[in-house]
Amino acid sequence: MSIAKYLHNLGIPFEVMESREDLIELKWLLDNGYKFSNVFDADVLENFSKVYVSPGISNNNPVLMQANFLNIEIETDIDIFLRLHSCIKILISGTNGKTTVTSMSRKLFSDYLDDKRVEALGNIGNAVLDNIDEDIDIALVEVSSYQLELSSSISSDIAVLLNVTQDHLDRHSSFEDYKSIKKKIFNESKLVIKDGRSDLSTKECFYFKEIFKEYDHCFDDLTGIWPLHDIENIKAAISILLAYLVLQKEISFNDKSKWESFIVDCLGILNSFQRLAHRYEILDIKEGVAYINDSKATNVAATVSALESVHDTYGDGKAILICGGDSKGQDFEELKTIPKGLLKKIYIFGKHKDLIAPYLKNHAKIELVKDMKGAMEQIITDTVDGDVVILSPACSSIDMYNNYEERGDEFRRLVDSV
Repeated sequence: MSIAKYLHNLGIPFEVMESREDLIELKWLLDNGYKFSNVFDADVLENFSKVYVSPGISNNNPVLMQANFLNIEIETDIDIFLRLHSCIKILISGTNGKTTVTSMSRKLFSDYLDDKRVEALGNIGNAVLDNIDEDIDIALVEVSSYQLELSSSISSDIAVLLNVTQDHLDRHSSFEDYKSIKKKIFNESKLVIKDGRSDLSTKECFYFKEIFKEYDHCFDDLTGIWPLHDIENIKAAISILLAYLVLQKEISFNDKSKWESFIVDCLGILNSFQRLAHRYEILDIKEGVAYINDSKATNVAATVSALESVHDTYGDGKAILICGGDSKGQDFEELKTIPKGLLKKIYIFGKHKDLIAPYLKNHAKIELVKDMKGAMEQIITDTVDGDVVILSPACSSIDMYNNYEERGDEFRRLVDSV
């Protein structure tokens, strides 16, 4: 709909193909005289000069396949924004943490550069084309693998790739394909930010896990307050601001005399950052039992990271894990790397519970339950003072919920009723 309204404002005629008949703004389309079809009809393409595609559409869609065959240009909203807007463009992607890092970066940039207008756009929930005419100085654009896969020209001032682990293998043909799509973010960037040196780059590159090693003491006070994976996210966000200042020649990368004070200033700004819902969200402590909503952990790596943070904060044998859902084609082998003795008990529900269970059988006693409510009914009788109950599904929610937010909200309600 963002693309449709952009074209409407420019007076460019278009038609819409959308598989959902309950499109919220269908009335707007019809009232403005636009044709709508809930069938993807490739036969009509000879009447069109361009195809605009939303990230929910995969490359094997018949319309896209026919468009490629006819050499009809395919474009995304990200392509348009990157080409037309004059602002500094910072692209942020990764399997896990990209929304958190984008939000942290907006807080950092807005407070540190209070004379600049900074916006967080893209996959974070603020469509880029809704902002195409806005007077923005710096755009922090979160991009998913779906958006990267479909975009034709990914140009940016700074490109950030936080991590790449298994995810969305129900959409992408293989993990190798998924990795190559993620790496498209670097194609036309001036400066690159990555987690480590596993891939050589000819561009100027910042490695956010290494860049502050001499200043690790600055982050010591975060331990126990922030989960381990969010401390990495904080370092990534500070690296992005540093990279921007280097790009603008406001800081010299080789002159580190002011780095410590810079880091301290950034941490001071992030003291007031409100952590996002459903991401290692500590809901409550009841009768000595902590409850953590990590519903956004929709892949195995996210759950492993969350459990490492639980272990760091609470110690051995305290964690009761609730997991399960739609596997999205993942391999659950990485679940075997969870430290022995960390888990006290495991409850698994959802479409692929039988697929997940074998990978966790050596960690703790497993209960296969019908749903989250069934898990919580047993947990209430199982827990003792000092335990921590964490919903960290390692799976998509689409088998039982509309999205991970709805899943997390149910967990919150169940905790409230304890």
